[in-house]
Amino acid sequence: MLRAALGSRVRKIDETAINERGIPGIDLMERAGKGLTRAILQRMNESDGDTAVIICGAGNNGGDGYVAARLLKEAGKTEKVFSVIPAEKLKGDAKINYERYISLGGTVVQIEEEEGFFLLENALKGAALAVDSIFGTGISRPVEGKAKRVIEIINNSKKYVLAVDIPSGVGADDGKIYGISVKADKTVTFQLNKAGMCMQPGRSMAGEIEIVDIGLPEDLCREEKGIVYMAEEEDVRSMLPKRDLLMNKGDAGKLLIVAGSKGMAGAAVLAARAAYKSGAGLVKVAAVWEVVQVIQTAVPEATCLILGEDVNTNIKLISKEAENYDAVVAGPGLGRSEAAAEMVEHIIKNIPKPVLLDADGINLISDKTDILKKSTCPLIMTPHPGEMGRLVKMSAKEVNEDRLRIAQSFASEYNVTLVLKGAGSIIACPDGATFINATGNPGMATAGSGDVLSGIAGAFLAAGSSVRDSAVTGVYVHGLSGDLCAAEFGEYGTTASDIAEFAGTALKKLTETK
Repeated sequence: MLRAALGSRVRKIDETAINERGIPGIDLMERAGKGLTRAILQRMNESDGDTAVIICGAGNNGGDGYVAARLLKEAGKTEKVFSVIPAEKLKGDAKINYERYISLGGTVVQIEEEEGFFLLENALKGAALAVDSIFGTGISRPVEGKAKRVIEIINNSKKYVLAVDIPSGVGADDGKIYGISVKADKTVTFQLNKAGMCMQPGRSMAGEIEIVDIGLPEDLCREEKGIVYMAEEEDVRSMLPKRDLLMNKGDAGKLLIVAGSKGMAGAAVLAARAAYKSGAGLVKVAAVWEVVQVIQTAVPEATCLILGEDVNTNIKLISKEAENYDAVVAGPGLGRSEAAAEMVEHIIKNIPKPVLLDADGINLISDKTDILKKSTCPLIMTPHPGEMGRLVKMSAKEVNEDRLRIAQSFASEYNVTLVLKGAGSIIACPDGATFINATGNPGMATAGSGDVLSGIAGAFLAAGSSVRDSAVTGVYVHGLSGDLCAAEFGEYGTTASDIAEFAGTALKKLTETK
């Protein structure tokens, strides 16, 4: 499992290592600079260019750049160094390393007037690479002024770009681009990956990520506070429900899906089909007759529980049926009637089986979220940003600007495992553990894709996986299915039906002997 840290957590580790463990900051910077230099030399050896252009800012990020500049000079390599701030504004370890570089005959071009920008553009023309050592993990406001123009020059140069710790302009905690960001081909980061490079759009700006150990205390780095995870293929493989030769359909998991309404049968079809493609042994769809007719044709493997017009009778039927099933999915295409709301509330409060709440199941309780605190069941919720916004009384735009914090806060307050869908879906658990998904592509932004996710994760819940594992593996497999679809049909041609069909192929890929 890949660990990544919030920028605030990394800065706290640094402070503790220096102030309480007695590790000199100058030593940490030297190790960081050495790791950075190795990456620079590797690129220089692979390139036709013979110069590394290093652009430094203030603070430790700039200091790392000065260490690398000094080491390159000592190795007889050609380096050109530029700075976006006057030398007199440098402080601490960064100032020391600037002075060490200057003492070896190094030259730093201070970018203050038009001439400085011109010299940077010219230097990049014959360079092997540009090294972005401008901002580190502490950025919190839009990039402006000289730094903005410098980043524009770097990005427009079309040169290979190596970012130091995190691409300048990317938020280490949220992956946001603060006005403008360096677009790196590779990022050399120190000790721990940064959460902002796991979330979009930051992930797209970081390129290949190399993690360099700079000797921070292991016990500090192992602490869970401020850490997020990215599941890798082997992690997901180990979390999947186990199958054996003697199992029968009941052992493979029995899933009850409460979904569909007049004009919305497709949502129930997609969820049921995805559940079967993900290994469910028995799937029953509880729905009105208009939906049942479609289900029995579109998903012949599924059985059905026919709901009528009386909500109390429907609630009794669902409760009785749930006794024989291992998990429940509620919400896809269910509509927003008062009767549907009563059914969802009953499921949350009274059915003691694992429940996945999706789509209308979420919308129906968005104005009465306190009922979640009365839940008798382990609960997964899978909102997209619009649905999340309804839950927390924000716009989808506001949710997307603070995805990680909002997901973690909601999961903790309401004791649910929350999947905030979108690029780099976030899985936030009530105990604080947080996962960011690495699979998926823009082609999955299509109607019905979320219904497919509910079926996949629901199948894993029914097969006995924990709520956490079902959420993590469900999101990963869903994204992998979408990636396989895009490889086959292209992103423009991917549909939710395709994603459901490819769930089995995705699981085959994951479970093949390595």
